[in-house]
Amino acid sequence: MEAARTLAAALEEIDRTAGDAPSREHLELRCRTLVTLALTELMLEGVDSAVARLAQAEQLVVELDDDVLRARLDYQRANIHGRVGDLASAWDGLEGAVRRLDAFSEHEQCSVHLSRGMLAFELLRPREALESFAEAARLAHELGRAEQEFMARHNEGYAAYLLGDLPRSLAGMARAEELDADVFLGPARLDRAQVLLEAGLAGEAIEALEAGLAELDRDGHDQMRAEFELALARAHRLLGHVDLAARAAASARDTYARLGATAWTAKATLVGLLAELDRQRRAPREDADPAGRVTALAAAATADELTQTATGLGDAELADNARVVAAQALLLAGDPAAAQARLSQLEQTANGSLADELDSAVVQAMSLVATGDRRAARGLLSRASRRLAAGQQGSASLDLRTARAIHGARLAELDLELAVPLGSGAVLEALERWRSATDRLPSLGRPADEQLAVLTEQLRAVRGQLRGESDPQQVRELNEQAGRLERRIRARDWALSRSDDSTRAVPVRLREAREHLVRVDRDLLWFFRHRGRLCAVGIVGGRASMRDLMPVERAAELAQRVRVDLRAAATHHLGPLAGAVWSSLRASARELDEALVRPWRSDRGLVAVTCPEVSALPWAVLPSMAGRPFTVALSLTSYARRGRAGSRLGARDAEVSDAPGMPDLHVSVGPGVPRGLSEGRSVLGTWGGRGALAEPSRRDLLVDALARPGVVHVAAHGTHQVESPLFSSLVLHDGPVFAHELQPTGVRADHVVLSACDVGLASARPGHESLGLALSLLSLGARSVVAAVAPVPDDVAAATMTRHHGLLASGLPSDEALARAVAETDDVAAAFLSLGGQHRP
Repeated sequence: MEAARTLAAALEEIDRTAGDAPSREHLELRCRTLVTLALTELMLEGVDSAVARLAQAEQLVVELDDDVLRARLDYQRANIHGRVGDLASAWDGLEGAVRRLDAFSEHEQCSVHLSRGMLAFELLRPREALESFAEAARLAHELGRAEQEFMARHNEGYAAYLLGDLPRSLAGMARAEELDADVFLGPARLDRAQVLLEAGLAGEAIEALEAGLAELDRDGHDQMRAEFELALARAHRLLGHVDLAARAAASARDTYARLGATAWTAKATLVGLLAELDRQRRAPREDADPAGRVTALAAAATADELTQTATGLGDAELADNARVVAAQALLLAGDPAAAQARLSQLEQTANGSLADELDSAVVQAMSLVATGDRRAARGLLSRASRRLAAGQQGSASLDLRTARAIHGARLAELDLELAVPLGSGAVLEALERWRSATDRLPSLGRPADEQLAVLTEQLRAVRGQLRGESDPQQVRELNEQAGRLERRIRARDWALSRSDDSTRAVPVRLREAREHLVRVDRDLLWFFRHRGRLCAVGIVGGRASMRDLMPVERAAELAQRVRVDLRAAATHHLGPLAGAVWSSLRASARELDEALVRPWRSDRGLVAVTCPEVSALPWAVLPSMAGRPFTVALSLTSYARRGRAGSRLGARDAEVSDAPGMPDLHVSVGPGVPRGLSEGRSVLGTWGGRGALAEPSRRDLLVDALARPGVVHVAAHGTHQVESPLFSSLVLHDGPVFAHELQPTGVRADHVVLSACDVGLASARPGHESLGLALSLLSLGARSVVAAVAPVPDDVAAATMTRHHGLLASGLPSDEALARAVAETDDVAAAFLSLGGQHRP
């Protein structure tokens, strides 16, 4: 009101002093005053009064033919129409202002771009939002306006998220958080957690959300606290934490209801319903009772009510989400016709979320199955697998691309459920379809990143201090520091995009892969979980069949027992316990052999694709596997692709393979390996002295050797990081080389031998994906890798690996060379596995 009085007085003064022949200066001043008064009258009297003032200003702009005034009028028009919800008119006004940016100061230009970006969000035009926020960030940075730069960079990241570019999204948000800006970080932390969830990094999202919640004041921020809790509920549900998801959703729902936030109350209620339906779905079949059906029907009724609420609010996306939840509940209640009716009403609003898209696909496929249209269901699942594969493109982060597989886990399970009754061929197709959807080979072309290099050097230094530290307090502090650095490195790694010249692996059809098995005289066993059982589809002598082998829990128990016993047996000082350890190991190995291998009656070398329960099993300890060629592969087509004669897995190999003077063999020996140097020299000798022995070993030499064709041998101590597998490492003389450091150049080595403890281990992640040092090498492009899944004494490792190279140099394929080398040395050498594909020198 005070502003209105002041502006009215200004108009009177302008008119009084202008007289009958107002000057251009008077007219310009009157126009500017009317433009400002329009916003004031919007607040006091409504949009009609504001538009009337804008019309008066428009007449002056036309009379004066002034582009500067035109730009300011357009910007105010956009402001006013945007405030009353007329977004189309607001956009027209902003576009007019953007066409005349020179009319504004640089400070004002930054504000114009920020406004355009926010309006583009509202109009679901993320590409235009991205452009505006990027320009606003540039201007704010040049002007030193940290708060505006924070807003611009964070929202640029959110726009990239809406466009599906997760690396750019995380990069923008990370740059915003690095700024010294005096801003409330709650919304930014919430947005970043949402992006992490979309990326499949649910554990990291939970960590970010809990940290954000802890920073919120108890009083105030109720709406923000509820938003954090709702996101937490979604993250916990993604990881299968049903009780935690239900509690977080209920807390969010109650807060929203108290605040009168109807749409948000509905969203939280839906997540709570989904958590309860998850609980019902996971209940053992024999425990199903009428009460479960009643619960499902009640959930469907609630979801139907929420559909009506969303429709009344004009929120088509929320209405669709409610229909999907209702359909899922009705399927659990045994009413597929009603479920199909709900799904037929979907408006198919797209919000750009791969996770939401795949969640909806699960329910639609289940509905098709329930109504008897299994063929259509399998077609939908096939399309969903291709969508998951497409959603992983663009990221250079192996961690990020692996994590996203979590969104396809339920679809893969349903696909397998449909395939089992159809026989071995259908099962093999289903297994291959989802494994290929997340086949990350190769991931090349990532640019070098200075910030990542600095953080990695800091982590290397901390790890070095840890190796020489004995004080418990210091060890604890150094471990905490290493953990913080690892989190920062992972966050930076997620933000790096692939460059345009990176390539994808050449696809191999299933039929071609089966033909490859025949050519190399190998049989296949692909193990999978199905309804609590460990099953497998096998290709033996070119014929496919399927078997139910044993309970999953028993297989996991036996495999773990074998690994523990083999680890104990590797200790030379067991004394009288040796007999008991070996007796236990052999008993477990016999039972696994009888259940998993002997029923197939195969006398050829084997290729195995494993599931988490038996992924790190030292297969050579099984009686029928002694001396038998054996390879653990990522998939059947992956094995065939790696074995293609004359083909390359990555880009630009033809350029480097013919380079003059390039050694065929590289050997690195790390510190503290008693027989390492003699092992390295022996390996060189088996290949006629061709190659190079790095003395002392250096990280840059090893990374360079891995990036070109040839054979690489590493005799060094290694570690497998269970919680952070991409920080699994090999210790060289100038410090550890981490798995994540190999991503910029990729790996093109034909055969990599890791004569180190435990580096063949991998950590299973949600979505049945695994990561570790050896698997990272394969995923980055190596043809074949030899690595151990348990400790091996240095003398045994040296003898086994030297013999392996000797047999390889004589012309044997890599899997056969390893099998014979293991059989000819010590029983504990069974810890070494051949991984990936078959290398023929």
